[in-house]
Amino acid sequence: MVGRAERVCALISELVPQLYTLKVGQLAEEMTDVYKKLAHKNQVHRIDIDETGQTRILSREGDEIPFDKSAGENQVFATALLAGLANISGIDAPLVVDTPLGRLDSTHRANILKYWVSDKSRQVILLSQDKEIDRDTYAMLEPSVSKIYLLQHSEIGSGVGRTVATENEYFEEFMG
Repeated sequence: MVGRAERVCALISELVPQLYTLKVGQLAEEMTDVYKKLAHKNQVHRIDIDETGQTRILSREGDEIPFDKSAGENQVFATALLAGLANISGIDAPLVVDTPLGRLDSTHRANILKYWVSDKSRQVILLSQDKEIDRDTYAMLEPSVSKIYLLQHSEIGSGVGRTVATENEYFEEFMG
């Protein structure tokens, strides 16, 4: 029994690095797929992740593309990473996004919204600021919206506050 256990441990020790490499490769593929759907820069051919977790954005020729990553570009990249992790894990966890559209230009905003609503089984919880989602954005999202809440914070005292959630109040001017 001890001999068998030692062989199983040796096998596990040998397989873990191979599985890590396999999963990192799958993550890079998933990230690339999602990134291409979200970004409007067509020169990105793929995202590469090395054994240390370092990521590189590569052109069709295999050259690293040195992007000046704005806050919006970083958000698109982070969304691709989270979506890639969700896709390879097989876990249907909700995606919670705080201030989802504030740092995005109009093209990234449209692409990311289309991505979020493209899979009806994906649960996305958006925590937006009051001016972040306008009438047109809400109209695009509305068929996929299940619940809407207005979160109102009030100070109780001594640095302690309370937030109250009121259903169907946030977009009341759009809802007629």
